[in-house]
Amino acid sequence: MLQTEWAREGLQRLAQVALWGCVLVVAYLAFLPSADPIGVSWDKGNHLLAFAVMAWLADLGWPAQRQAAWRWGLLLGYGLLIEAVQYLLPLRHFSLLDWIADGLGILIYLGLKAGWRRCRSPGRLGRH
Repeated sequence: MLQTEWAREGLQRLAQVALWGCVLVVAYLAFLPSADPIGVSWDKGNHLLAFAVMAWLADLGWPAQRQAAWRWGLLLGYGLLIEAVQYLLPLRHFSLLDWIADGLGILIYLGLKAGWRRCRSPGRLGRH
């Protein structure tokens, strides 16, 4: 039991560090000068993927259910902060669609998590 608890705590710490690494990398990429055209592009896919991964890491790093609303609220706030800073940068702009893509990335993660739990729940195996 002690080794399992130690491994779980180690995974939590690793996820926390990885999340902060992602936060820094995403900020760096978001604040680079860019001449990308305004509108829908692969950029939205990048937002979906980045925020799905950050949601997964946040969930692993701070797994308590009572912290769930804080996790998702802080991630959405981070996405909004990125857009606000981009508004002030040359060659960047505020994009409501980017922020919506951030939220959808979180929802995609939550949907995948729910589906995974359903597939792994007792009684599901062997039933047709």
